[in-house]
Amino acid sequence: MGRRRRKGRIRWNRVFIVLFIILFIVFVIKLTNYILYNNKVYNTVVESSAKDALINKKYKKLRIYNKTIDLIKSDNVSIVIKNKNTKVYLESKNVEKNMDITVKTYNKRLHFDNFPKVKSLFIENKGIVKKSSKVEITLPKYLTKNHIVDVYGVRNDNRVNQIDLAEKVENTITIKPQKQYERYFITYIKLDDIKIKNSTVNSGSIVNLNIKYVPEVATIKDYEYTDIGDIFMINKDKKIVAKKAGKSTITIKHTYQNITKTATITVKEEKNNIEVKNGITYVNGILIANKTYSLPKDYDPGKINDDALKAFEEMRQAASKDKITLWIQSGYRSYKTQEELYNNYVKQNGKEKADTFSARPGHSEHQSGYAMDLNIIDSSFEGTKEAIWIEKNCYKYGFILRYPKGKEKITGYKYEPWHLRYLGKDLAKKVFSSGLTLEEYLGIDSKYKD
Repeated sequence: MGRRRRKGRIRWNRVFIVLFIILFIVFVIKLTNYILYNNKVYNTVVESSAKDALINKKYKKLRIYNKTIDLIKSDNVSIVIKNKNTKVYLESKNVEKNMDITVKTYNKRLHFDNFPKVKSLFIENKGIVKKSSKVEITLPKYLTKNHIVDVYGVRNDNRVNQIDLAEKVENTITIKPQKQYERYFITYIKLDDIKIKNSTVNSGSIVNLNIKYVPEVATIKDYEYTDIGDIFMINKDKKIVAKKAGKSTITIKHTYQNITKTATITVKEEKNNIEVKNGITYVNGILIANKTYSLPKDYDPGKINDDALKAFEEMRQAASKDKITLWIQSGYRSYKTQEELYNNYVKQNGKEKADTFSARPGHSEHQSGYAMDLNIIDSSFEGTKEAIWIEKNCYKYGFILRYPKGKEKITGYKYEPWHLRYLGKDLAKKVFSSGLTLEEYLGIDSKYKD
């Protein structure tokens, strides 16, 4: 009889062969995946026409062919590495083989001073993030439901600074990394309360409601005015301006949350210092020529004021940089010249209509030497890029648009986008910021006696 084999005896040679085969298969699969992945990356770089090649993250490190790295650098191709909820943009000069391409993001509650304990998304400013030109982050649902978020940078001493977003598109935000921050967090902080105070202001001034937000770091601080009373107005900067003396309330409402607050504002009429010297009227030291206040027939500076002319030249050069061409079409006009112009307009259009666009002799600002008409002196100038630039910027150089649109009953003249009055930079800025005409700002009128 033959010799029996023992049951349960391990044939190690066969085990090693099986293990070798398994390891070999794993190796072949990994090698195949590596080759396929690298070929795909290489072709993506080759076919990139927008100079941005998208690479899906597969490994912890950037494991790509040397020839791919060489191609990226020689063709100056930026690569975009997609890593779960982030896209990291790397300029070609920062691309290196085997660089760590792991992006660390995590959710946790804030633990910084002055911040409520709210859940936030953190991004570490390390490795590939720190070397990137920008990072796109797809926000988690708990943040996207709020429609808006804040982004903060955290320094190594735990100081926190709010930073501007490079871009926000629906549920994705873009951050441009800055070296001084160790990490960023993205959050939404709900507003709990708004506090405003009663106050007293002078007519013509901007009303400061002394608004305080609780907490101060609340994400959305937008509000709208629901009632401002009849003694106030909203200027171009959406600020409240006191038009006349009296007492009224101003009510604001938060744009998104059901928070409404009211303050009582008392407006005092600021007394003007009106002086008449040699027949010339000065209000708070400002020479005035309008339908109420006239200049003497013999008042004759003979030219545009030197300061006004110098300011115009500064404005003209600034406009030129914005590709805007400005010139003085009409500057100083004597009493006699204005008399001839006005009488001709009366003959052509009648006195009533002429008074809406031409000053009577002695009542023209052009006689003062502080006024000038720019470019085109007719309605075709309205809405031009030059007219728009002038209206937005002239105050920076000491001028105001003297007869603005919608103020005809106050100034006494129709809208003239070409007519400027020189006041000096400080006063011009105050008048512009108030949104008032010169008459409203000084509390005077502009009406002929007859």
